[in-house]
Amino acid sequence: MRNLKVKIKKPMLLIIISVTLMLIIGITGTLELLGKGTVILSLTGAIIFAGLMGCGIFSLLINVFREVFFIAETSRNFKRKIIKSGKYVVVILFTLIITLVAVLGTMLIYWNIRLPPSYETDSVLQLETYIAIPPGNQLEKHHKSNTKLYYWKGNFYLTYQSSKWHLEDKNGELIIAKSPDASEGSWEIIASIKGPGQNDVRDPLITEINGSLFFYFLPNFRFDPGPNTTYWTVSDDGETWAEPQELEVNVLYEDGWKTEAGWVFGRQRPITEDNITWYVMASGRKNNKRMTILLESTDGINWTEVSVVYDTYGSGEACMEFLPNGEFIATLRVSAMSSWTGYEFGTPHAGTIIATSYNNHKNWSHHADFQTRMDGATLFTLNNRSRIFVAGRNHLGPRIDIGNHVSRKRTAIYEVKKDHLIHLFDLPSNGDTAYTGVVVRGDDIYVSYYTCPINKDYPWIVGICIHTETEIRIAKFSTSGLIEYANQIGGG
Repeated sequence: MRNLKVKIKKPMLLIIISVTLMLIIGITGTLELLGKGTVILSLTGAIIFAGLMGCGIFSLLINVFREVFFIAETSRNFKRKIIKSGKYVVVILFTLIITLVAVLGTMLIYWNIRLPPSYETDSVLQLETYIAIPPGNQLEKHHKSNTKLYYWKGNFYLTYQSSKWHLEDKNGELIIAKSPDASEGSWEIIASIKGPGQNDVRDPLITEINGSLFFYFLPNFRFDPGPNTTYWTVSDDGETWAEPQELEVNVLYEDGWKTEAGWVFGRQRPITEDNITWYVMASGRKNNKRMTILLESTDGINWTEVSVVYDTYGSGEACMEFLPNGEFIATLRVSAMSSWTGYEFGTPHAGTIIATSYNNHKNWSHHADFQTRMDGATLFTLNNRSRIFVAGRNHLGPRIDIGNHVSRKRTAIYEVKKDHLIHLFDLPSNGDTAYTGVVVRGDDIYVSYYTCPINKDYPWIVGICIHTETEIRIAKFSTSGLIEYANQIGGG
């Protein structure tokens, strides 16, 4: 066995070097010491790490295998050598596990002690923020998320998901709270809505159609959320709701119209100019291709396709608003504008599609913006629709790997141009955050959103899987101040 000890020194050295490399890259990436170069370092380091670790483990196992089954075959101590060789393997595996635990533990400690930013904003904005809905003390309900905000008959209506975490929760529910002025401490819970059977529910939308309050939401049937249909219910007072029903959409195919379920409403409530026809965007599959389409309805129940908004790459969470000429502008979240999905580690090909309609909503032009992927967004307009803004997620970066699970994220305000986004400012937020709602009342803008507690600065994955308690916050700022500030930084 002394000969075996000598032979495994080099493989063990390769394994130790690879683990050390992993530690250095992990710390460098977490601290973002190299800015955009962090991605290149991570990719190069991952290749080197995999090569060294693979060579080390392969060489180690070969040497142990040869010692046990070839050299030890003629030995009287065959059984004893097998046991000793097994001990070496156990020690190596134990060392690897302890190393991984140590790396993760070190990163968690750092994330817990990392100070949050000051979230300072220009005084012209007159920004105020407060907690509207705290996490609460129940583990089963301490994750508050997926907000929307609406103003109806003299009251603000805040809708949100209440669950144990971001992932599937079959016991989760959608809550509706009401306030006369959206002030701190004024929110009263008036209704709770569950999905079909015992299923996860999320992404609520609320709006008035023909005098009634309609509520749309997405049931989710997957552990890693991926809703694939829309449900609706209706109320006359916001407190008593009809039994939810699955929404069916009239879609145009080459051989004619088909009424089908399986279309997922976007992040913007149905909107109207004339209180006769309402419009909304939905994502789904048509002709075996994922796309986003524009729908119209006169009753909030029967929806018909108007046009295909975007079908080049998979898109979703569409938001839309009217332009001064009656056409639409929209933002669509696109996870990757290439075959490189990069889900866990992000991708430079993720971004936001800005779509603008023409020819009476029948055709669309598109521009891609790669500074962020507009998750959980809400569009809103000011100055007679001449200025378009959006409240959504800011992927801090490194920006060229948008979606990275260990990167920092914020809820932020952007101005939307027809061919690009302009980042204006971040709201107090971190970790698992965004999924906004917006109400504009006079010179005040109210934005609802959820976030991990703002006294920390967690990466997204920590808010998803570990520190899953979140709070819903309201941000209030000035419309005139927002215009002035946007003009200052080139948004005019």
